[in-house]
Amino acid sequence: MSEEEKEEEKEEGEIRAQISMAGQDVILLPQKAMYLVESETLVVADVHVGKGASFRSRRYFAPDGVTCRDLAILSTALIGHGARRLMILGDLVHAQDGLTAAETALFDDFRQKHANIDMVLVLGNHDRKAKVPASWQLMQVRGDMHEGPFIFAHEYVVSADTKSGYVLSGHIHPSVVLHGKGKQSERLPCFWVRRKYAVLPSFGVFTGSFTIRPSQLDKIYVVAQDAVIEIET
Repeated sequence: MSEEEKEEEKEEGEIRAQISMAGQDVILLPQKAMYLVESETLVVADVHVGKGASFRSRRYFAPDGVTCRDLAILSTALIGHGARRLMILGDLVHAQDGLTAAETALFDDFRQKHANIDMVLVLGNHDRKAKVPASWQLMQVRGDMHEGPFIFAHEYVVSADTKSGYVLSGHIHPSVVLHGKGKQSERLPCFWVRRKYAVLPSFGVFTGSFTIRPSQLDKIYVVAQDAVIEIET
């Protein structure tokens, strides 16, 4: 597998990272999404539609309008790249009690807007505990999906199957902590690119993150506002 960084792309004020992964051109986007050039596929993980509604139903504070914001960003990314397919690496939804009529309708509208795009959901642990609405017209995959040099999965699991492809996964919401010359620090979401697999940052804005400990052999691309930047490990 080659992970050699080829260049940084700048477009409309954004800085993207274009890399070679499993012999294919891949673009890492500041929208916390990945674009596979050859298959014209936009890949995201851990959207957690309805998380805010779920929290509010349990009498916890949660901001409103999160799903609307996330789907607007996802829509812009799909249109901007002319993607023919959307691949969701699990946890599209958060919980059954978050799939209110209003939240369901938001994704219905999103789906109708992109009716010409194939959408695939590799079921994550949250999806399996809820009933994803049929009106969303998603191809649902239980387990992993093998295609070309890639294995699309929710969670990377060491197994014999991983020898047949490079795994793209989500689940852990990776982030790293950057330290300045003073005492300041910042935790930022990141793409975690390893020898056998890569982990995408969580797409949803209301998802939290897990601070990882990358090795010197890993490559880390942090998402900082409108930029994706490789940092030293």
